Amino acid sequence: MASVSDRVVSALREWAAETPIAVRIQGDCMAPLLKSGATVRIMRQRFYPPGDVVVVHTTDGRLLAHRLLGCYRRQRQWRWLTQADSALWPDGAVPTERVLGKVYGGECSPLLVRVPLTHRLKALLRFLLFGFFVLISYGLRTRRP
Repeated sequence: MASVSDRVVSALREWAAETPIAVRIQGDCMAPLLKSGATVRIMRQRFYPPGDVVVVHTTDGRLLAHRLLGCYRRQRQWRWLTQADSALWPDGAVPTERVLGKVYGGECSPLLVRVPLTHRLKALLRFLLFGFFVLISYGLRTRRP
């Protein structure tokens, strides 16, 4: 997707709190549930459970529609961890203000709107495995001989 400024994203995020907004998706990382060129509607919520597909604004200005794995607090700020369905490893975690909203409808599979329990459990498992690997690698770096 084309680069989007922080100011535009902030306005979109506020607008998405009021009414669903349309965003065009580029890329096949969520195929076959979401195809490149599809237009989806997103809406901001207070809470997103694991498994929801959310649109986030990356630090390089792109908008990504990826599956939410979970969130955690770091330096007094909530961080949201997402991953494309076709990816082997999660994206870099983003702060709350970079989450525009969840996929609410549009040209996508109904499985992205009404997320099945199996997809939610798989997302939560990915989140826990990522946390486990982070703890292991941290322990290896801090271990003294």
